[in-house]
Amino acid sequence: MFDTAHIHPMLVHFPIALTLLGVLFAALRLFKPNKFAYPCGEYILYFATLSAILAAIAGGIFTPNFTEPVLAQAKNIHSTFAGVTVTFLCIASAFYLAKHLLKKYAEKLHKFGFLFYILAAFSVAATGFLGGVLVYNDLLKM
Repeated sequence: MFDTAHIHPMLVHFPIALTLLGVLFAALRLFKPNKFAYPCGEYILYFATLSAILAAIAGGIFTPNFTEPVLAQAKNIHSTFAGVTVTFLCIASAFYLAKHLLKKYAEKLHKFGFLFYILAAFSVAATGFLGGVLVYNDLLKM
């Protein structure tokens, strides 16, 4: 039978994969603009941002609370990192969108956006690691 607690684990893989892949494509385009003319990394960023928001919402709504204090604290740290990831992705998306509106500052906005994109990649990796620790530590206790 389907359990709503499975929604968050099903969704979390999208922001992790999309953010890491998007940073790779954005870096290739930033450092080799002649070979990588299409803004794939930028488009992936928008999907990564949307999927991170959905995964964070699903985690807050559908994930059960832990009764053991150590696991509850780990879940709080995981949730904090998820919020940081969503924030970094939203800021990166805002910079990438602003470069289309403020063409005079497009190069600087692109670089600032890429900086937050990289920060989001580190943050999503840490969030995923902490989520994995939670799942495996909880399963080992059963």
